[in-house]
Amino acid sequence: MINKHSVVHKNKEVGAVTVVMAMTMLGLALASTLYTAKVKMFDVRIANAEIRKNEAILSAETGLKRAMIQLDSVSVIDGVEDVGLTATENKFTVAYTQTPIPSTSSCSSSKRIFELISVGNSRVDTGTRTISQNVWVKPHVLCPADSAITVGGDITVGGAFTVGANPNGGGLGVPLSIWSSGEVDLAGNGATCGLEELVGGYCSGSPYSDSTFEANDILEHDTSFPIDLFEHTFGIIKDNYQELKDQAEILADCSSLPNTGIDVTTGIFWIEGSCAINQNSTVGSVDEPVIIIVEDGNIMLNGGATINGIVFALEVTGVGGGDVSMIGGSTVRGAFISDHSITNSSGTFNTRYDIEVLNKISTGTSSELSEVKIIEGSWKDF
Repeated sequence: MINKHSVVHKNKEVGAVTVVMAMTMLGLALASTLYTAKVKMFDVRIANAEIRKNEAILSAETGLKRAMIQLDSVSVIDGVEDVGLTATENKFTVAYTQTPIPSTSSCSSSKRIFELISVGNSRVDTGTRTISQNVWVKPHVLCPADSAITVGGDITVGGAFTVGANPNGGGLGVPLSIWSSGEVDLAGNGATCGLEELVGGYCSGSPYSDSTFEANDILEHDTSFPIDLFEHTFGIIKDNYQELKDQAEILADCSSLPNTGIDVTTGIFWIEGSCAINQNSTVGSVDEPVIIIVEDGNIMLNGGATINGIVFALEVTGVGGGDVSMIGGSTVRGAFISDHSITNSSGTFNTRYDIEVLNKISTGTSSELSEVKIIEGSWKDF
């Protein structure tokens, strides 16, 4: 006979084991769920941290680009330091510090770098990233002229010319009027002289040189004359002139140059044809000088016309470039440069060396006369 009490007891044991097993399985499931939740939360935190990091990096990079645009579009005052640039909505703060670069040549143009330090924040300000970049504010003209007229070749100066010399072009207290790699022929009835004599109107009465006598202010057949005058002036080899042309405003001729007193005149203008300046017109000013590059074209300044800046006659096609004609008291105030021979400089060839004009061009403080270049290898991520 089966013992009923024994069966009941066994059934109770089986039920207890089942409950224990169920509780164990439930515990394991709960532990697994909690572990999975913890892992997922950790993954979410990592993802959020990555998002905040990327937001901070993007903000810092935005600040860096904004600072470079500012340097490239706003005139930079010499000596500026620790100027802050902030944008709350974009979550970045930028400071830039100017550092002078020692010159490696005899050129007196400004060579400066700016260290840009950009601190970017994420949208909730829990992520921060700091990056820096050094940039060079490079003047378009690296080597301002040492003489009123510089010619890579021969030059024949005719007519009633006057040339106001650089008083220190050949060294301190040594005037330099015309510098060339070839022959200088003063065929007219004008003269070279000091700036005081030129401004006073008695250049021909107290000349350095004229058609009867050439003094030391005329430096011709100079063996140390630059092989590439374009590179010497602009820091770009002539074969790569397109680099500079891309920075310039390209014009078919000089008729559409900006009007002094009405427009902002300063800038670099690339003339693809001949350049004729209308009578009594003024291009540029002492405070807003111009760089005019005439590509394979003639240059003509009509009566009373004045250009304040640098005029560069460029020969590209190898067919001789262009000649120069100035009449009726027209003047280049700054410097005239040609990388090819000038064989027919007729009329009144008036050129006045002006250190104030040339310094405005070569210091890099005008955004229109300079460009911002990144210094390779200077980017840092803190």
